[in-house]
Amino acid sequence: MIVGVIGSGAIGPDLAYGFLTALSREPGSKVFLVDIKQEALDAGVARIKGYVQKGVSRGKIAESAAKAILGALVPTRELGDLAPCDYVLEAASEDLPVKQKILAQLEAIVRPDCLIGFATSGLPRREIAKSAQHPARCFVNHPFFPAWRALPIEVVESGDTDLGARMIATIEKLGKVPVVTADVECFAADDIFCNYISEAARIAEEGLATPAQVDAIVHKAIGGGGPFNVMDLTKGNLLTHKCQLLMQKAATGTAWFAPPAILSKQGDKPWHDRNNPGDSKHTPALAETVLDRILAVLLARTYFVVENNIATATDTNWLTRMALGFNKGILEIGEELGAERVRELCVRFAEKNPGFVVPKMVSEKRLPSFRANVKVERDNHGGATVGVVRVFRPEVKNALSKKTLAEIDSAVSELVADTSVVGIVVTSSDGALAGADIGELAALPTEAECEQTCLDSHPIFERISNAKKPVVAAVDGPVMGGGAELSMACHARVVGAQLSLAQPEVNLGIIPGYGGTQRLPRLIGLERAAGLLRTGRAVGAKDACEWGWAHGTPVSDALASAKALVRDAAAGKVKLSPVDPAPMSAVDALPRADIGHRSLAIDAILVDVIVKGLALPLAEGLRVEAKGFARCKGTVDMDIGMKNFVQNGPRVPAAFLHE
Repeated sequence: MIVGVIGSGAIGPDLAYGFLTALSREPGSKVFLVDIKQEALDAGVARIKGYVQKGVSRGKIAESAAKAILGALVPTRELGDLAPCDYVLEAASEDLPVKQKILAQLEAIVRPDCLIGFATSGLPRREIAKSAQHPARCFVNHPFFPAWRALPIEVVESGDTDLGARMIATIEKLGKVPVVTADVECFAADDIFCNYISEAARIAEEGLATPAQVDAIVHKAIGGGGPFNVMDLTKGNLLTHKCQLLMQKAATGTAWFAPPAILSKQGDKPWHDRNNPGDSKHTPALAETVLDRILAVLLARTYFVVENNIATATDTNWLTRMALGFNKGILEIGEELGAERVRELCVRFAEKNPGFVVPKMVSEKRLPSFRANVKVERDNHGGATVGVVRVFRPEVKNALSKKTLAEIDSAVSELVADTSVVGIVVTSSDGALAGADIGELAALPTEAECEQTCLDSHPIFERISNAKKPVVAAVDGPVMGGGAELSMACHARVVGAQLSLAQPEVNLGIIPGYGGTQRLPRLIGLERAAGLLRTGRAVGAKDACEWGWAHGTPVSDALASAKALVRDAAAGKVKLSPVDPAPMSAVDALPRADIGHRSLAIDAILVDVIVKGLALPLAEGLRVEAKGFARCKGTVDMDIGMKNFVQNGPRVPAAFLHE
């Protein structure tokens, strides 16, 4: 894939570096970085090299990968060099005439099928592409700080279905998570963010609290570092000022959106003096006053975005956490506060601030219900609607927290009850299902709570297995631990070529607890399953298919193939069924296995669970597994394995004591 980034200033080099890391393994891929000024181009290249060198020094980037990344970078001052590009992202200016001028020049250079994105914090797509020769291939692609690693990119689509699908696929290939928003001023995230910043600036302008006090109050309550810290990091005062003017002049604008004068007065100067930080001490009364104002703005603007269909509730909630850096999504905060308290905060603020909009859903205390970690879609094709349950936690490879499992359960139940839906596909935002939420497992304090965690999951997996409609997992990429166990609860699994399948629990000093010890042997046979379970090693798509874990052969589009399989099953063309719950042939012992550095104590528990559990019906075997998982808590090695994973990640082997 050949990509161009126009602008080597504030965010261009960071975007180029992010794209380079995503594409460097693909032969022939290039990322052009364009700027008309040589000094800006040199500075951008130096920044990218600095990122690479830092990654190498910290052991996060191999020397060979570093060479590939820098080898794919093509700095240039010539816009004409972008002729072979498949996608170009303009990140040179927030000035509308400049963007339009660049677009006119670019369209005379690139192919008609080249996608064009515009990195803007607030300019509507309709204005940027007004005079385009091919407006359907022009999109807003709004990235976030720090642009090289921040996952979200807001996408304003052009209305062309095929080109929109290509743009979404392109953003995903470049390692980002696209969030589709409406074509309105400042889209979703910056509507919320800039109004939040502006209210903080008003508080400082009034002399109610200092920037240090505001940051301390806000960060303690909802995280994110505080508004003034964020402004200092991003040098965003003037950009926020510009966004406020855009929102003020918009069709939904009022005088309340007018930017506080202190933003332009402050300019690019930092709010905090790092050598002489201000006193952040404050009274509880001041904290309550400041936080009430901040929350009123955050809540009202977030619910405004949802109420006006600027972005979905799940996407909006995720954006406020991932793009704005809060500990929880604003909609989750609203749920915790309750409709009465949310209304009270917003209405009280509106009474003192003419032009402040209180969304109808807030004033009427009808806060939207939503799933934070799971998306539900319905795909109607040829009169047969397939429901899609998509796990959406891309920042942690879609790990299955307790909340996520509950949302999967409710989503599957909703689709099973929907008579228009013929079957269900379970998948994720990118095809990966990393496993259980290790943070939650590590925090379990007792053996009893470890066992109960497993037992709580079993009815969820059982309802999937017992669904009267076909349920197929569509996976591609890392499918590990709990993610593999969720897939095995489905009636079939369709896999992409990038599948990496494993039950790696033994590397963490535990055994599977969501059915892996019982369903895996029933799918692929005892010998193969025991080898995978005891060593934690991964296998690819080819083996997964040949061994019977997955249906058919590896496919290029797992989701599309899974939908087709569901429709075939619903039409009676193919028969799908859950794992056979009958006991397996009794065995006294398992074959010897080279478990390497892994814990002998955990291996003994695992072998005992496999042997005893498989001699029983599945439901009883699962209870044996749950007790075995709980027994791990009584070992020293579970504590060692969990701490090692949390502190060092999955690549550093734990130093088990075999106790």
